[in-house]
Amino acid sequence: MFAGTRVFIVPTSIGGPRVKLLQRKLTEHGAAVVCDEKLATHMVVAEALDEGRVAKIVDTESLQPAVKIVKCTWISDCLKSGLLLETAAYELRCKALPTAGASCSPHCDVAPPKKARHSSDCADTASPSVMSRGHKPCSTQRKDKWACAVASTDVPVNKNSHITDQLEAMVETFQSTNDHWRALGYEKAIIQLKRHRTKITTWEEARSLPNIGERLADKIWEIVQQGKLQKLEEFQSQENLVSQNLFTKLWGAGPATAQKWVQQGFRSLEELAARGNLTSQQKIGLKHFDDFLEKMPRAEAGLIADMVAKAALSVQPGLVVVPCGSYRRGRAMCGDVDVLITHPDGRSHKGVLCRILQILHESAFLTDDLAVPHEGDNSKYMGVCRLPGTGSKHRRLDIFVVPQEEFACSLLAFTGSAHFNRSMRLLARRRGMSLNDHGLYADVCRIVSTVTIGKSLKRG
Repeated sequence: MFAGTRVFIVPTSIGGPRVKLLQRKLTEHGAAVVCDEKLATHMVVAEALDEGRVAKIVDTESLQPAVKIVKCTWISDCLKSGLLLETAAYELRCKALPTAGASCSPHCDVAPPKKARHSSDCADTASPSVMSRGHKPCSTQRKDKWACAVASTDVPVNKNSHITDQLEAMVETFQSTNDHWRALGYEKAIIQLKRHRTKITTWEEARSLPNIGERLADKIWEIVQQGKLQKLEEFQSQENLVSQNLFTKLWGAGPATAQKWVQQGFRSLEELAARGNLTSQQKIGLKHFDDFLEKMPRAEAGLIADMVAKAALSVQPGLVVVPCGSYRRGRAMCGDVDVLITHPDGRSHKGVLCRILQILHESAFLTDDLAVPHEGDNSKYMGVCRLPGTGSKHRRLDIFVVPQEEFACSLLAFTGSAHFNRSMRLLARRRGMSLNDHGLYADVCRIVSTVTIGKSLKRG
C-alpha cells in the first residue's frame, strides 16, 4: 500500500507508543520509515498541530521540495480503506521561519540546527529541530506503570465518556455471564481511556494505550466512527442476556444464580417476586432494588457515616471511625457506605460491634440485616440503613471492626478501588511480599499454588 514512500514521523504530541505502532504498520504495508527528515517523501505530524506550530518545530527549508506534510489521520484512513489515499485533504502548508542567526531575536524559541543523532530505533529519534524542542522518549515519561501509584485526584476529566459508557455496558454483560476475564480486560482498558488526556480520534491512538489490543481498538474505533457498538446492540437485543444482566444487579444474586433463574423461565423482577425461590438476602435485595441501584450523593453518605460514628463513640470513647470506599476516594456519588472502626490501644475495639448494632437497630436506623456477626467473629456487619426523615432511601451499609495493628492495611483495602487493590497486591508480590487487608508480609515463598507467609511487616 505504502510502497515507494519514505515516511518521517514527528513525535511531538503523538507519544512514543503510538509512534512505534505507526512505524510498525507503515513497515508492514511497504513504507520505508526514515530517521532523517531530509530523506522523507512524507512527513507525518500529530492531528493537534497546525501550520504555525509545525513551522516552529520542523526545519522546513531542509526538506525536499516535493515532501508532503500530512496529519496522522492520513495513515489511519489509508489503513482502514486498504488504499493509498490522496494527501490533499490531510496536508499542511507550512512556511519556513527564520533560522537561528543574526536575524533571530535573543528570545526566539527556534533552536539552531544540530547534527542528527543516529539510532536503530526511529521511534525515539527525532529530527534535530524536533529534539531541540525538548522531546523525550515515551519511556522516560511513563509515571503511571502502577495504578496504585496514581492518586485518584490526578485522574483528568474523562474526554472519552462516549466510548467508556458503551464499554462499561459491555462489562456489565460479561460480568452477568460470568465471563470475568473479558470483563477484567475491558475494565483495564476503560481505566486507560479515562486517564487519556485527549479525545481518541484514530485507531492507532487507541491501540497505543496500555491494555488495549487490536480487537479492542477495533471496537473503540467503531464507536468513534459510528457512535455505537454493534456487539453491544446485539447483546441488548437478546432477551435472555437482558434478563440475566438485570438479575445480577439484585443483591445476593451472582451470575450463576441469575443464569439459573433465566433457565427457569423468569424474565422480570415481578415474576421473580411472585414465583421465585429466594433467600432472605435476595428478598431484601428485591425489596430495595431501586434504592440500591440509585447512587447516593456524597453528603448523604457522610451523614450515614456520622450516624455510625455517633453510636460507636457512645459505646466506647476513643474509637477511630473512618468512612472508606468511594467516599474516601472523594467521589461525588457513592453506591454504598463502608465504615472502618478501630481503637488506638489495640484492645478496646473488641466486642463493640454488637453493641453498636443494637443502638442503631433501636433507633430504627438499621432496617434490614444481610450478614450479622457470628460467635467468635465480631468484626463485620452487612446491612441496610435509612436516614431519618420522609423521602429518605434505603442504603447499603458495611461496618468493619479491626485491631489497630491491621488498621493501615484494612484502610487501604476498604478504600479501594478494586483495580487499585489488584495493582497494589501485585506490586507487593513482585517484591517478594504478600499484602491483604490484615497485613503486609515479607519473605513470602510461593510453591505452585501454596503460599508460605513470612514475617509480618505490620506497623501499629
